[in-house]
Amino acid sequence: MLITLRQRCRLILLLWLICTPLQVLCQQLPLRYYNQSDGLGNLAVSALAQEPGGYLWIGTQNGLFRYDGARFQRFELSHGASGPNSGPNSGPSLSPHITALHVDGGGRLWAGTSEGLYRWQEQRMVPMQFQNTKFSLYERQNFATLGPDRLLVVNQDRLWLVKTADHGQTWQAQEFFDAAQLAHHPEMRTLFSIHVGPQGELWMGCERALCHYHQGKLEVLGKESGLPAESWRAIMHDRQQTLWVRSERHIFVLPAGGHVFQDRSPQQAEQKKANAIPFLMTDAGGRVFSRNDQGVIRWNGKRWESFGEANGLTVGGGINSALVDRDGGVWLGSLGHGLIHWIGYPNWENWTPRQGLPSSVVLSFMRDQEKLLHVGTRSGSAILQKAGYFSVAPATYGGSSYQWGNMAEDAKGNIWAGSLSGFLVHRDSGRGPGADVMVAKLPRIRVLFFDLSGQLWIATEQGIYRIRHPESNPVPVKVTEFPSIENVNVYHGCQSPAGVLWFLTDKGLLRFDGARWRKSRFKPAAQVFQSSILICAHDGTLWLGGELGGIWHAAEQGETLAGSDVTPALMQDQSVVALFEDSRGWLWVATGAGIGVWNRRQWRFFNQDSGLVWNDTNVNAFYEDGDGSMWVATSNGASHILRPDALFAPLQLNVLVESIARDGKILSPDQAVRLPWASSPLNFKLAALSYQSRETLNYRYRMQGLEPDWSKTTVPEVRYAALPAGHYRFQVAADNPAMQAYSPTVEVEVVILPPWWATRTSYAVCGLLLMLLLFCMHRYRVRWLLARQRHKERQARERAYELEASREEERKHLTREIHDELGQHLSALRMGVSVVGLEFGEKNPSLQGKIEGMVTLVDATIKVVRNVVSSLRPSALDMGVVSALEWLTEEFTGHTGVPCSLDVCEENIVLDDQRATTIFRIAQESLTNISRHAQASQVKISLEKIDKHYVLQVRDNGVGFDTALRKKKSLGLIGIRERTSMLGGEVAIFSVPGVGTTIKVSIPIADEALNQ
Repeated sequence: MLITLRQRCRLILLLWLICTPLQVLCQQLPLRYYNQSDGLGNLAVSALAQEPGGYLWIGTQNGLFRYDGARFQRFELSHGASGPNSGPNSGPSLSPHITALHVDGGGRLWAGTSEGLYRWQEQRMVPMQFQNTKFSLYERQNFATLGPDRLLVVNQDRLWLVKTADHGQTWQAQEFFDAAQLAHHPEMRTLFSIHVGPQGELWMGCERALCHYHQGKLEVLGKESGLPAESWRAIMHDRQQTLWVRSERHIFVLPAGGHVFQDRSPQQAEQKKANAIPFLMTDAGGRVFSRNDQGVIRWNGKRWESFGEANGLTVGGGINSALVDRDGGVWLGSLGHGLIHWIGYPNWENWTPRQGLPSSVVLSFMRDQEKLLHVGTRSGSAILQKAGYFSVAPATYGGSSYQWGNMAEDAKGNIWAGSLSGFLVHRDSGRGPGADVMVAKLPRIRVLFFDLSGQLWIATEQGIYRIRHPESNPVPVKVTEFPSIENVNVYHGCQSPAGVLWFLTDKGLLRFDGARWRKSRFKPAAQVFQSSILICAHDGTLWLGGELGGIWHAAEQGETLAGSDVTPALMQDQSVVALFEDSRGWLWVATGAGIGVWNRRQWRFFNQDSGLVWNDTNVNAFYEDGDGSMWVATSNGASHILRPDALFAPLQLNVLVESIARDGKILSPDQAVRLPWASSPLNFKLAALSYQSRETLNYRYRMQGLEPDWSKTTVPEVRYAALPAGHYRFQVAADNPAMQAYSPTVEVEVVILPPWWATRTSYAVCGLLLMLLLFCMHRYRVRWLLARQRHKERQARERAYELEASREEERKHLTREIHDELGQHLSALRMGVSVVGLEFGEKNPSLQGKIEGMVTLVDATIKVVRNVVSSLRPSALDMGVVSALEWLTEEFTGHTGVPCSLDVCEENIVLDDQRATTIFRIAQESLTNISRHAQASQVKISLEKIDKHYVLQVRDNGVGFDTALRKKKSLGLIGIRERTSMLGGEVAIFSVPGVGTTIKVSIPIADEALNQ
């Protein structure tokens, strides 16, 4: 049987591929490694877990770490406890080897070490201590959840049940199997793993068999079930209820409802390293993950796929743990290289020269009728084989010397390619790799495409070429029908669904409808002519972009194009490298910093942090494959987006306040913060527990009550220095514009208590002190005024005293002068008159009568003089106050006829002249008032010594008066008061109408009198 030409070409290609050594089997993985520079203090990762809130927990050989997407935080494990199941203040902290992490049915995080069992409680790991056992967990599948409050733990090769009856307040531990069961099945004395199946049954790796326990029945599975005698260290059920079990080297599966296990072990050549920690895990798509010596393996439903060094996965001592997070992302824990994040899993695949590309600079894509993908690069082209690697045929498109920037497929499946150096090549799909034909050498080819009639259009930097009959006469002819089109520099070109051709050139936008050429005008023109990228949309409109930035959407309106700027905010300053509209009508935009996608409702933006192989893209960056997936050409390889719909999956974005701190004191954000005022700053640590496309993540925050506007930051920490006293609400939200994800706003009530000098109590005290100060000032002023008044009064009294003393002295002097001088003269006059009467009276009777009259007149004058002397100063005062008072009472009785008695307690009362005169004058004035107004029938005067005062009392039984109505200008009483005050004494007047009046005067004893 003759071999046809096509079969012969295929055979040659197959023999060439067999002889060519394969470099790798899979794509380049988009991986992100976390190490000490990121805050992960230990690179030997042994366990991974994610709590329901979103935190990633990383157990290492030297401590436990928590990751929130921005930073790692180390948590020490407390050692020792004081309560039945420990407490927050348990004792010193340790950094042990974390052998296992697990989140139970109640969302609680558990950690196991060789030293004990720990539980996350009150923002720290605390030990669980039980009286009946000490937990010691090794690196194996130690945990399984039996219910919300029931946890199974493999402790020292035995199975233990840890449970709570009060929602986690206290815990009890007991062995799951009793002694009889263990005696009947000695295999259960050594357990390597524990797993709870879909029906609540238990699967355990026991000694060198697999044990099954359900509804009280224990069964040991071994060779009769198809399992070799090995230690089964990992057990799992997948989505189809298939049971997977793994030992160090073998993997077996038991389909749902089956009874015999099937061997699904990977190649044993990659399962030889000892001391590995086997694990099994399913990703979000249901594919099973495990480990091998090179890295990790994945079951795709038919075979194992291996990922290792050739895919960019550096594993160090091996991958010992893996985790699928709540968003479907894959995390790997390596022994020596820290935590590894498989970015963009499972939607992104990347390809680089490691996978066979002739160059890292990818320029174009095209899938042929044989379903093989052709990739044009800076160093020739390559074909992605169905086995998952790229191959390069030596003669393909002239070898590795040309930059194949454009490819197009004609109606028969033949590929036409154009290089940046101007070579136009044609490959016959039926003739194989050796059928590359150089068609023409043209100026630099910018774009080539077939129109609806089958003609090939070639846009170059020096004109537009056309091949009317590519099959029969593949000769490019330059288009010259339009003025100035002959040497036009064409940037880009496309064909609309209606068959209209558009070319963006340095002379403007040219339009060809199959009959005539014309230049289209824009509104507004200034903006559009800066564009260098053009594509035709499915609805007949145009998309334009430029290296200076901006995306424009234009539609024909008669002879003009109306354009509108539709550039999203995140692309305002980005240079647009390529535009593409796929079969869904989505717009794809390539820039120098990644790509953007618009699904007519939302934008999404992606770069290396999202899974893209490289941020810098190329001109013909996008290609839509037959299954709807997208290929992206970059300067460092090609990216393949398997499911573009998944790019717009809602991203769960929540923000939380991790902690609040001031002066080294950590406060809980779960309750209102009440702090006294201080000048030190108040720090808020934030977290947005999302691990995809975080490059545009930012935080909006404000302190409501302090600032009305929102502030933005990309740093997950906010600081407020010297926050004033008051009631505030700290509000924060997380935004991810690249993923159009916005978190709800979280609030924390903050109360800053005023400093002691700004409290109400302080204000009240200050007010009271101010009032007290004013009162004291008032009192001081009053006292000063009173003191001044007293001083003036004292001065007045002293002056009055001096005047009174002067008057008394004057009276005394006058008394003496009158008594001595006038009295002597009157006495001498009387004696003279008497002598005259004796000598001449007998002789002259008339003279005698006159002389007697003169004697009588002289006697009367002497009496008047004596009265005047007594009025001025009674002579009795010279004999003491008692004698003066006795004289006064006798005089009062003699003149008024009113009995007046004197009562003196001491017979010899000695007073200085001033006090004696004052007491006498007061008594004299009192008796004068009594004689004038009292109409009394009896008067009593008493003088006694009480303590350090002499008290004078004058009483009468007269008519009395109302003291409240007494005349303020009563001169007698005023005189009594003035005389008393001059000596520092006091006056009291008691009077009752119809009863009488008592005047009581108290005068202090003078020092001289006391000394005497």
